[in-house]
Amino acid sequence: MKKMNNPLLNIIMFLVFALPLQSVFAGTVEVPLKKGDDGTGSQPGNNIMGMSLSRSMSVASFSVAPVSVALYDTELAVDFSKYVGIVTITVVDQFGSVAHQETINTRFTLESSIETGGWESGSYTIYISYGSTKYNGSFQL
Repeated sequence: MKKMNNPLLNIIMFLVFALPLQSVFAGTVEVPLKKGDDGTGSQPGNNIMGMSLSRSMSVASFSVAPVSVALYDTELAVDFSKYVGIVTITVVDQFGSVAHQETINTRFTLESSIETGGWESGSYTIYISYGSTKYNGSFQL
């Protein structure tokens, strides 16, 4: 069998297989969350969630938040990895106006989809709270 070494064929293969994958991931932005702030100003957070590293006696442990937020083209997706109870999700615009607020029970659903297509461009903050646990994160539209 003869090996094909044609640069034009290589470029075509790249365009056919690699570029469609780029469009799948192009519109997704992870929203980093901080722990400790619910938007009331009572307890400002400064630890970015995702992974926090603590060292004790040369042992590294990782704490991963049970919630993640991702911004797609016209949708804000809030996903929980486990049941955490009743959750309040609030999104506030740069002027302090509530753009969206909802309460979900993670016993019945572990995700929330928030349509952002009709929102104005600008800076937004999402606040997620359940029990005594509070997270917040900022994103741009």
